[in-house]
Amino acid sequence: MLGHAETGLPSDAQLVALAHESPSAALEMLYGAYRGRIYGFLLRLVSDPDLADDVTQDTFTKAYGAFRTLTREHRILPWLYRIANNAAVDQLRRRRRFSWLRLPSIAGTAEEPRQADEHGRVGDREGLRRALSGLPPENAAALLLHALEGYSYSEIAIIQGCSMTAVRSRIARARVSFRAAYGAEAAAAPILRPEGKRQID
Repeated sequence: MLGHAETGLPSDAQLVALAHESPSAALEMLYGAYRGRIYGFLLRLVSDPDLADDVTQDTFTKAYGAFRTLTREHRILPWLYRIANNAAVDQLRRRRRFSWLRLPSIAGTAEEPRQADEHGRVGDREGLRRALSGLPPENAAALLLHALEGYSYSEIAIIQGCSMTAVRSRIARARVSFRAAYGAEAAAAPILRPEGKRQID
C-alpha cells in the first residue's frame, strides 16, 4: 500500500492533530483524501450506488463524531475502513441479502476505485457474482479488504474488530464457497488480485 509521501495525502499525524484542533477542517480534509477509497469499497460490498453513497456519508459523519477518540497511534485509513465495514454490515444484515456488484457498472466512472482490479478479466462474471452472492457480509468484507485493498490478516482483524482466527475463518470460508459455486477453474483464475499482490488461493 502506498505511503502518504507517495500519494501526496496528509499524514496520519497531521490529520489526528487537526481533528483535535479544528474538527470541521479535519473532516473536510479527510473526506477529500479518502472518500473515493471508502466509496469504492462500499460499492463493491453493498452492490447499490445509492446505498453505498449513504453509507459513505454515514461513515464520515461517524468519524467526525469519534475524532476525540483519535490518538497519535491511530492509522486513519484502517480506522475509516472499520467504521465503513461496521456501517455496511449493519445495513446488509437489515436487508437480509447480499449481492456482488458487477464491476463494469462502475468502471470508468468518477467513483471507480483507484486500485486496478482483474475481476473484469474473468469470462463468466455472472457466475462469479452468483458464487459470491451468498457470502455473509463479514466474510465478503474480509475478502475485499484482503484481496482488493491489500490488507494483512492482522490489519483486517483490527478493522473488523475481531480475532485473527475469525479473519482466517472468514476468508477461508469465502474461498471454499467461491470454489464450490464457481468451479474448479477458480483456483487458476486471476480473481480479485490487486496488481500482483494477493490472490484467492
